[in-house]
Amino acid sequence: MKNFVVTKSPVAQALTLALILTFGSQQAFAADEASPSNGESSSVMAPASSSVSKQVEVISIFGSHNQLETATGSAVVIGEAQLDLFEFDDIHRVLQSVPGVYVREEDGYGLRPNIGLRGATSERSSKIALMEDGVLIAPAPYAAPAAYYFPMMSRMTQVEIFKGPSAIQYGPNTVGGAINMVSRPITDKSAEQGGEGMLDLAYGQDNYQKAHGYYSQNIASDNAITGKGQVGVLVEAIHLGSDGFKSLTGVQGNEFDTGFEKNEVLMKLNYVPSNSESNQFFQLKMAYGEETSNETYLGLTDDDFAIDSDVRYLASQKDQMDWEHYQFQLSHYIELSDEVSLFSQAYHREFDRDWDRFNSFVSNRSVQRILTEPEHNQHLVGVLRGESDTLGKQDSLVFTLNDRRYYSKGIETKLTWDTNISSAEVIVDTGIRLHQDNVTRKHTASYYDMTAGIMELNGTPSEVITQNDDTATAVAAFTNVNAVIDKFHITLGLRIEHIEGEAKDLLENTIKENSDTVFLPGAGLFYQLTAEHGLLVGVNKGYVPNSPGQESNIDPEESWNYEFGWRYSTDDLQGEVIGFYNDYSNLKAKCTFSSSSDCTQTLDQEFNGGEVDVYGIEASTSINWQLTSSVTVPLKVAYTYSQSEFKTKFNSTFSQWGNVEVGDELPYLPEHQLSIEAGLQGDNWQTSILLKYLAEMSEAAGSNTELEGLMTDELLQVDFSAWYQVYDQLKLYGKIDNITDEKVIVSRRPFGARPGKPRQVIVGVKYSF
Repeated sequence: MKNFVVTKSPVAQALTLALILTFGSQQAFAADEASPSNGESSSVMAPASSSVSKQVEVISIFGSHNQLETATGSAVVIGEAQLDLFEFDDIHRVLQSVPGVYVREEDGYGLRPNIGLRGATSERSSKIALMEDGVLIAPAPYAAPAAYYFPMMSRMTQVEIFKGPSAIQYGPNTVGGAINMVSRPITDKSAEQGGEGMLDLAYGQDNYQKAHGYYSQNIASDNAITGKGQVGVLVEAIHLGSDGFKSLTGVQGNEFDTGFEKNEVLMKLNYVPSNSESNQFFQLKMAYGEETSNETYLGLTDDDFAIDSDVRYLASQKDQMDWEHYQFQLSHYIELSDEVSLFSQAYHREFDRDWDRFNSFVSNRSVQRILTEPEHNQHLVGVLRGESDTLGKQDSLVFTLNDRRYYSKGIETKLTWDTNISSAEVIVDTGIRLHQDNVTRKHTASYYDMTAGIMELNGTPSEVITQNDDTATAVAAFTNVNAVIDKFHITLGLRIEHIEGEAKDLLENTIKENSDTVFLPGAGLFYQLTAEHGLLVGVNKGYVPNSPGQESNIDPEESWNYEFGWRYSTDDLQGEVIGFYNDYSNLKAKCTFSSSSDCTQTLDQEFNGGEVDVYGIEASTSINWQLTSSVTVPLKVAYTYSQSEFKTKFNSTFSQWGNVEVGDELPYLPEHQLSIEAGLQGDNWQTSILLKYLAEMSEAAGSNTELEGLMTDELLQVDFSAWYQVYDQLKLYGKIDNITDEKVIVSRRPFGARPGKPRQVIVGVKYSF
């Protein structure tokens, strides 16, 4: 590969090339968010972890910070050093310092992430392409992309965020962009060298517990099964848990659990033949994850929130999410010639979840409306609190057992041609993916009365209220060309998607089918003005497909996305300013329980929103001041300015829109968000402060809807972290999330006002060997 320098070890070389192909050979995308003082180059392919650099030594064409970064699109890479700095388990907090990323908190722990990019709705992260090691991870990326599953951040060594033309090859959602999480690679240390491992133990307030460990090694192989070569193995396990920060106390004094437990186990096996002239590489990845969380959709009235934001109503006493996740992934890389290589992956994922929770009253009166107008619904609010008993059928509680099973499977392959044509350096990637995913839903309603603060079955027979089976089958192909001609860096891409959907309603005994074929072009240009300055411009077509079973008048989400900016880079100072403009020809929304309390009759129905403009500015800078010969002051600032407006007038039954007038703004899109990270770093210690500011956000776009005119609160949140390296193997760390114990309304969805996580102190120890 002409644009990369790799180690001469066959193991490391093959692993390097596989990683390059897995995560895209678009040269390099952006500055590594790891502290530059770690001495590593800025590169998507250069994680900050020393264990990774021992396995795979990759230097991008950037080379070092004194060379101009030449990515043609907007992207950010968060390296392992930055992930370790604040020890965030919550993907929301990991992404809070990335410009152009919007989040809507729900449970305070990030168990159910709501992430959006450049105006794409944050609802359950369903409008962006979420990946782990280059493979889509939503339970059903086409049929049901809502991210009810999300991997643990503690086992990731890198997070990559691609926006604009940078995301064209990932799909299927290309309006906002893509997020790829990189799991831990296998070390290149042999058994004779002792392999490599780590144990991380932490404890904190609310009985927070973390136990995380891994072990990895490489061994020489020479037998009849594997032949002569190198076999690598990685085993990793992690447990997270907490009693929760909310109180749920019955009128008789009995306490109900509001905490969670999550576990994941992962194994990777590598095989690199040593007698192959093609630098072949094989990898098998297997993982299992599970979660039990006593989480709810039920929030509070604004008045109750003001009294105590961390209480929960007794109507949520039986709420619990329980899921299991399995993943299998087989990868193969081979060099067909000096210039051509092929990388292939086959994958299969299964996700089985039960969310048993309070859903509504028998009266079918909207829970959101009840909580928004408590003065008109005093008895029903009293039943939710557990202060009033159920008096009749209409104020009985509907408790639903939402059983859903998903699978996602496919095979994808990518051919890379890396060559010189005349004076131009050219890399051509072309690939194809065959994919199928499915969701099977069975929602059963049970009926309870509230009696003296306890929910009791009232004798009404349970009934199945939703039973369906949705399947999506897709064929996707892309070609991406990167060329370097003198001071010009050019990217041209084209993605083609053909999607067929089938929706079976097993209660109504109906089948609906739909299909769509779409061509998604994209282009980016970077021009190097000087050794430190450059300009970039890009355009791509955005697209979000319809889920199976939608009516023929529902159009896919489509847009044309533009970006233009300036980038600056020296050894100690990096910065960029990028303007973006997303021109939607049709914005789309879906009615889900997480977006509204009034979707019982229209669950998963999609809505057209017509033409919408979303535009703004993303700015970021980072600098390292040398305070003394041994102490540096790292400083990072990221700012996003966003505006949006509907261009058409319409009336919608979708609760986040309502009756929309021209000029109305999108909900949950803050005008301003800012993060400032500052610290002191020595040879074996570091302290850091991270400040996050988030402007208020509207809860609904138009009028005649549940949350009309309401806003979330302005947020000013401060996190602190510190670590001390006792000796090479032992590291102590501590952190305080939300130092000021800021308590504001971060959202009123799904039902009622919800807080973020309060102040939490955590201490931990890491032992590496």
